[in-house]
Amino acid sequence: MKLFLLPLLVLLSCGKESSYVYHSKVVNELTFSETHSVIGESGAVDIVWVIDNSGSMSVIQNEVIANTEKFLREFMLNRSLDWKMGLLSTAERERPYIGFTDFLGRSSPDPVALFQAAVRRLGTSGDATEKSFKPVMDKLKEFPNFLRPNAHLVTIFVTDEYEQSRISARDFLDDMYRIKNGRKQLVKAYAALHAKDFGCQTSYGDQVEYRNSVFEAAITETKGKVYSTCTNDFGLELANLGNEIVAAISSPVILLSRRPIASTISVNYKGALLPGGPKVDGGFWVYDPDANGVRFHDMDFVDFNERFVKIDFDIDLGAN
Repeated sequence: MKLFLLPLLVLLSCGKESSYVYHSKVVNELTFSETHSVIGESGAVDIVWVIDNSGSMSVIQNEVIANTEKFLREFMLNRSLDWKMGLLSTAERERPYIGFTDFLGRSSPDPVALFQAAVRRLGTSGDATEKSFKPVMDKLKEFPNFLRPNAHLVTIFVTDEYEQSRISARDFLDDMYRIKNGRKQLVKAYAALHAKDFGCQTSYGDQVEYRNSVFEAAITETKGKVYSTCTNDFGLELANLGNEIVAAISSPVILLSRRPIASTISVNYKGALLPGGPKVDGGFWVYDPDANGVRFHDMDFVDFNERFVKIDFDIDLGAN
């Protein structure tokens, strides 16, 4: 039996302007066709830095200060990315250093200088018990207006010690997922660690190992990345971290209304098929199962006189 529906215009946000709209029709019980706009804002991201401010962190903090511009370069170049940042320490009872009661983001007059000044205020006289997870959990509840409903939530941990909140990665991530109303695809964790298994050396006590740590668990689940603070060029690592976040957030994704059989997806633009697959192999897009969407590598193919792509796929009737 074939079923036809009148075109329906759907806005993909909760009463807010969306970059992607589509109309859909069911061609038969298995095949779906959707038309989406690919012109609009690339995305929004709320970034929470947690930087260790114990007595051993002076060198690492100075490296962050010296290389802030490298980290922020892609954020400032990408004018379609709506970003904001906040800074917390690993001392549980300290107030936020920037971004929660004052704004640090795309419209700030000099975000590099503002962030550098905040890290200098952080200092190295914080608690000897370095807590990374709990300050995030507490401050996001205390300052709920920091987060925007449809923005990505990125956490960046910078420390030379184990996470000492006594909170599991599972509990931390579940809390972040609750904050984002169950939209797990909006949560990512990154870290810059002075870890023994990265070849870093210290002259004090036990040293953090990344392997089998709660940092590794959180980063692996959210498909983030970890960086070493003891490389010859930590500035390059910070630049890579910034580039990674911008690429992950600003890569446009079209959310599908039904769960597809991934192998059946076809994407057409201006009457021509856009191949899927890695960009290095000539692909324009990949299917992102976590977001249930078609994620484009970039928008270089778009002619701004034609804003719509057509996506066809077979529905996965066995999907939850």
